[in-house]
Amino acid sequence: MKETIRDLVKDKKVLILGFGREGQSSFRMISSVGGFTCLDIADANAVSSDLTAMHNVITGAGYLNCLDDYDVVFKSPGIVLPKDINEYKCHITCQADLFLQVFGAQTIGITGTKGKSTTSSLLYHILKTCGKDVLFGGNIGLPIFDITDQIHPRTIIVFELSCHQLEYAHYSPAKAILLNLYEDHLDHYGSVEKYWKAKQNIYRNQDYNDYLFCNPEFLPAKGDCKSTIVKVSSGDLPFASFDEIPGVTLRGTHNLFNTAFVYDVCRRYDISNQEFMDALATFKTLAHRLQFIGKLDDVDYYDDSISTTVESAISAIKAIPNAGTILLGGMDRGIDYDPLVEFLQTRNLEHIILMYDSGKVLLDKLSSVASDAFMEHVHYIEDLGAACEFVKSNASKGTAVILSPASASYGVFKNFEQRGDFFKEHIGL
Repeated sequence: MKETIRDLVKDKKVLILGFGREGQSSFRMISSVGGFTCLDIADANAVSSDLTAMHNVITGAGYLNCLDDYDVVFKSPGIVLPKDINEYKCHITCQADLFLQVFGAQTIGITGTKGKSTTSSLLYHILKTCGKDVLFGGNIGLPIFDITDQIHPRTIIVFELSCHQLEYAHYSPAKAILLNLYEDHLDHYGSVEKYWKAKQNIYRNQDYNDYLFCNPEFLPAKGDCKSTIVKVSSGDLPFASFDEIPGVTLRGTHNLFNTAFVYDVCRRYDISNQEFMDALATFKTLAHRLQFIGKLDDVDYYDDSISTTVESAISAIKAIPNAGTILLGGMDRGIDYDPLVEFLQTRNLEHIILMYDSGKVLLDKLSSVASDAFMEHVHYIEDLGAACEFVKSNASKGTAVILSPASASYGVFKNFEQRGDFFKEHIGL
């Protein structure tokens, strides 16, 4: 990895674009290999003053205007370029693409609109529990450059990949998992087609010896994928329900499907059915992903703050048999809420709580189509804090309250983790 980066930056003016967790990781890696003419930083926000003494730091509203002053730009995920990438004279790259260039043959890449963190974590857990030499990084929160020193020729790398990491990809993992494709991130991409195209890069650069484990509903277009396609089904599993395995914390048919992806991959690594099920029983549900956070006054509380799509909120309600209250709403990114509006009218929920900007959109849509009797169960409550107070006073004993917002957290919270923590704290669990 270091040799590849050294060749890329030698005698070049290098810019770190975005100085969050991944940008700082790239800065450390490039600093360690050396050979560059300069190593500068550009970020919308202020950067540590001790760096400004030795490196040029560009901050503020115009931080994206300097790219063509450099030869090589290491772009952090999520930064929206003001121009098409092909219009820049500089070479723009990222950690994910460079990593896959070097270690793609050893890598299992996982992407999808929903479920990728749970699937990635479960895959890593089972491989590790079954004694495999395996490492985990990527969108889950660990920059992929930070694990390169631990990689050996037989190491398996589980790499969670977001759409932003795949957006300009030139390389693909030897084993790719495509869980699903739903409407999301329209504020970044402008259209669902552009968003899906970014996700589909996980297989577009695969070769004939590679594998794509794919949701049959989202198969590649003819000619788009050279690799062997494995159509995944929940029926592939050696069990029909999580209830058959004592100790399993995963819930819902959507997680059963995610587990089938993991199972189909693990079969390629000679893991037996019994080993798989034993390891599955010790996996703990990730925080903020339909996580049972506790019981208060005989009411169950679930934190599904990761939910930013209509489909994830629907899955959450379906997964919890005693679902009585759903908390929806956050930043409105212009996604189509009609499927959720239709679904809610088919459920016998005690309370549907709508919050923030997207909650107002949902309220307008429901008001225009739902009956007066149904609307008696719908409450617009301006923020999550007030919503927590409402459910503590009004949720019936024996029911479950689910935070599954179907909306982004930005604008109110730093991220979905902070939103989930806020929910848990204000419920008092």
